[in-house]
Amino acid sequence: MRIHGISRAFGLLVLGAVALTVASAPVLGQNDMVLGPRQFESDRSGKGAVLCVWSIYLSVQAKTSACGLPRRPADDAMDEAIAAMDEFILSNSSLRPTREMLEDFKRKAVAPDIGMARRNGVEKVCESADLDRFRRISPEKIRASAKELLAVPREPVMNPCL
Repeated sequence: MRIHGISRAFGLLVLGAVALTVASAPVLGQNDMVLGPRQFESDRSGKGAVLCVWSIYLSVQAKTSACGLPRRPADDAMDEAIAAMDEFILSNSSLRPTREMLEDFKRKAVAPDIGMARRNGVEKVCESADLDRFRRISPEKIRASAKELLAVPREPVMNPCL
């Protein structure tokens, strides 16, 4: 699955800022998700890299909130897609993160996006063409893309991303 109309720069920003993966089961006393080797594996199903789309939607969601932008129907559809991807990650990752670990990781992963929005303000982040482009995708298209992306159980990976 490819998301059309997204600039390579936005994809690199997302990859650099979010650096997502799913972590291994916690070692005794370990409650944090950590980077694991599966982040850089490639999807071979033809359905797409779940972590790539998940990271982009998380970034859009975080920036929308940090910028105080009015909600659009696409925002609700992205929220639904993120929730479905969360379940997919929890169900399919061989690294077995807990829900608590996943939620904590998501908060930490979007912190750079929130900080960037606060530091750089409206012109650079909140009025970005890429952010607006994602938020203008029809909710039906977001839902259909998420359904297709998650149709086949498999290891959630980051590549190929964009």
